[in-house]
Amino acid sequence: MFIGRHDVAVDQKGRIHLPAKIRDALEKFGGPMVLTISDRCLAGYPKSLWLDKYEALEREPYTPEKGDLLRAITENAVELEQKNGRILLPAWLRRFADIEKDAVIVGRIKKIEIWSSGRHAKVAEGYEPEKLSGMLRKLGY
Repeated sequence: MFIGRHDVAVDQKGRIHLPAKIRDALEKFGGPMVLTISDRCLAGYPKSLWLDKYEALEREPYTPEKGDLLRAITENAVELEQKNGRILLPAWLRRFADIEKDAVIVGRIKKIEIWSSGRHAKVAEGYEPEKLSGMLRKLGY
């Protein structure tokens, strides 16, 4: 599973180093990672999980909105292979997520999110400790 926060640098070619814990978790899922757009960041899924999610959505009744969503999901996805513990974030995906020199990888159990450091800081500033504490208590954490 993917958990934790990892601050990483983005090199001049747009590559980031995946921390050992992320690489180990990805290896347990087997296969490459699919990287796609998400809510203000990029999302990386083990390929098998990404396909499962896509196929589940595809089985739902067709609407034009769903067609647009499926198209957006596939045209904004790329299959990544690790090389020396690094992955290349394509320029068009870096632009979408506003990723430049520094990034934050956030583990989300079955996926990772890759955020620009600045955008992630703004989101984290909005966390309300009392509200989060209440929600966590309701969930039994």
